[in-house]
Amino acid sequence: MTKTLLISTLLALCLVTACKEETAPPRDIEADLAYFPLELDQPKFFSLDSIVLFNTVRGIEYDTARLEVRETLVERFESVDGTETFRGERWDRRLPDGPWRFQQTYTVSRSNLRATRNEDNLSFTKLVFPLTQGKRWDGHTAFDDSRTFVIGGEFLEIYQGWDYRYVSTADAITAGSSVINIEGAVLIEQDSTNNLITQSIAYEIYAPGIGLVERFIDSRRTQCRTCCNVDTELCSNLSWDEKAEKGFILKEVFLR
Repeated sequence: MTKTLLISTLLALCLVTACKEETAPPRDIEADLAYFPLELDQPKFFSLDSIVLFNTVRGIEYDTARLEVRETLVERFESVDGTETFRGERWDRRLPDGPWRFQQTYTVSRSNLRATRNEDNLSFTKLVFPLTQGKRWDGHTAFDDSRTFVIGGEFLEIYQGWDYRYVSTADAITAGSSVINIEGAVLIEQDSTNNLITQSIAYEIYAPGIGLVERFIDSRRTQCRTCCNVDTELCSNLSWDEKAEKGFILKEVFLR
């Protein structure tokens, strides 16, 4: 009798659980898609601070540029797989009042699973849906993350080891030296590596109805030669501003 009662109770609990799963409210996918809005002829403006390291006869020099960037989606078309894709144009100008210069075209697309951006023959999975705290993904499935790029005359593996994940979905987000107070903003950590020879800090912040509101990359490397004559103990006690031998720092912030 007791055994029969126990089995009946377990079956009832299973039925209740199943009912709850079936009647759970569906995810509002439109709310997630709002983090990657796609609208034609609606320019967005960003400030861009760029620092590139150069190895010169005088030592390591930091070349700094401060720009204003304008991005606009100018064309909509259907790609081979039927996905609706938008082509955009990116322009920039040196502040405070330099002339606008065309830099590149890019494409963006969005589905119920992911948002992607293609530029310079590289494809990035910027967001995955649904937006879930702690969710991880490979943002570089379309290319080898060990690919090297020439930065300041040196070869640099910018994206090696990057591991995208949602680390914050709060209204106030602290990332590096920034505090973003936008309702519903989401922080994506792309890399957080800091050891003797590699500094690779990268993140992006997105907000509903806006899209990207901040992007940051600090990608610097050293072999401890210029600063320390390969004295690793001395090198380990120096800041990256003192020991970096190649790389770049980039910070892009949404203006309007």
